[in-house]
Amino acid sequence: MLSFFRKIRQKLLNQHRITQYLAYAAGEILLVMIGILLALQVNNWNEARKTKLTEEAILKNLVQDLTADSISYQSNLAALAKINALHQVLYEIGVKGMDLEIENPNAIRLLILFNPVAMENDPFVASKISNESIRKEILNYSRTLKDLEETYAEFKELVENRIRIFLADQKVHQLSKWFEGEGVKVKGEITFDFIDKADLILLSKTPEFQQLIFEASVKSKNTEFILREVLSQNQKLKEVIQNELK
Repeated sequence: MLSFFRKIRQKLLNQHRITQYLAYAAGEILLVMIGILLALQVNNWNEARKTKLTEEAILKNLVQDLTADSISYQSNLAALAKINALHQVLYEIGVKGMDLEIENPNAIRLLILFNPVAMENDPFVASKISNESIRKEILNYSRTLKDLEETYAEFKELVENRIRIFLADQKVHQLSKWFEGEGVKVKGEITFDFIDKADLILLSKTPEFQQLIFEASVKSKNTEFILREVLSQNQKLKEVIQNELK
């Protein structure tokens, strides 16, 4: 093909047809430019297609992680409900003098299993997404999750460094139940009470323990409130992503 074009150019030059030669040369340059532009366009299309496929894969993985997190959040809310219920019962027994039955006494030292994976697996995922709405929701979710992490850290510190130590000092743990009991766990749940209910009732009547219960209730309920916000943002983000993937 190139030799064919060279022959035409050479023929025009030999015939001293300068005007036609210049016009032909200009046309040949134009064809080359069109070819280059087409090649660039095809390359850009291929790159855009690869980018879209990569982004779709990122979004699908993110939805999977968000779904796993939402399941964990639901479990955390159930655990916090038990903790808050126990705090309320201990207040009513210790402060108001009511005769109530204590359920889940172990919850006095319980912490939730808080380990979200979506943002941990890819902290910079927002920068990899072209959709503005999705980026916005990812950032909203990340901010709410950060608030939860800070609030939960306060609750965790209180339980680990004050409540558990206080309970140990007061010797309310039933060691025989823990070390000699059978069927310790069913599906990850402890099936027996290793916190003595009678001792817990007595503690609930002491000002020192009442203050601990107050602090624990504030932090636990605050954790629950923000956790519900995180769960809502989680669902909203999943819906925005799923709409984009349709």
